Amino acid sequence: MQEHIDLVRTNFQYVFKDIMDLDHFEENMLFSDPISKFTFFRGYQFNVQFLRYFLAPIYELHEVRQAGENAILVKWSWTMNFWWNRFNPLKIIWDPRLVFSGFSVLGYNPATGKWNKHVDGWDCLEDQEYFSVEGFSFVMGQMLQLSKPPNRVTPEFIILKKYKDWEIRRYKPFLVAEVDSAQTSLEVAEEMLRDFFRGENAREQYISRTTPLFRDSNGKLFFMLPGYVEERDAPAPKNEAVKLRIHPGGLCGGIPSDKDIEKQIEFIRARAKEEGSQPQDKEPWLFARYNEPKWPRGPFRRNDFLVPIEESSIELWRSVSFDFIERIVDQDV
Repeated sequence: MQEHIDLVRTNFQYVFKDIMDLDHFEENMLFSDPISKFTFFRGYQFNVQFLRYFLAPIYELHEVRQAGENAILVKWSWTMNFWWNRFNPLKIIWDPRLVFSGFSVLGYNPATGKWNKHVDGWDCLEDQEYFSVEGFSFVMGQMLQLSKPPNRVTPEFIILKKYKDWEIRRYKPFLVAEVDSAQTSLEVAEEMLRDFFRGENAREQYISRTTPLFRDSNGKLFFMLPGYVEERDAPAPKNEAVKLRIHPGGLCGGIPSDKDIEKQIEFIRARAKEEGSQPQDKEPWLFARYNEPKWPRGPFRRNDFLVPIEESSIELWRSVSFDFIERIVDQDV
């Protein structure tokens, strides 16, 4: 068991890349998730290779634990992009990204040491059983999503938990150029930032614009500075109103939307509390504007709302159906 746990913990995101053959899997191999199911190794192999080559998944492994005498439980999230869509002339209006978080039950045959079971569940669903209409609807909803951020550098984050109508993200720290709009106006503050990126800095250096433009509830506007880690490395602003600082990143509850700001912030706080996470009400919330103010409009527009969440209140396994997991663990292949 410990050898299998160590293998999963260190190599699960690569495990199907190089050892996808019968030397490591039983021929009667059960694979199931809410919208697909196979009971033989070749079908399982086809499914994994299809995802790998067609959707180019980016996998994040969060936690591994023992689930039974011969079973392992894995908590993960992953993002899948249609890499081939770069050749699509309609990419400017349709370039979906599929995001999932959930768990895997991995089982092996103790007599052979080979894997014989891989069953996935998703955090966003009530119905985990195959075939889940709820799961199919969730996938199609992401497939038909038209809004997308511009093709610019953006702060790095991973999605820890993806629900139907909101998600929990972890942002890495990043350097920002910031203006306090309380001392001027939103329009003037934004123009000051744009001037800094255009060359109004000590090195008269043009800096590539990033996305999104953040505005917090205290009235501060900021862009991420690309390519710089420390403030001392970046060009100093000529305008004293523009400040450089490290944004600490951290955990946020988020939702993409272009609706009323206050309603969306309250929606995220309510969802976080229902889930068991604790919003940091004393910390400023963020409005992340990916698109220009007047274009695009409607379903093509992408904005995010972010509410900081207490680190200690996050539990990855919360909302997971352990009754479903126990049934899968006990299920014979």
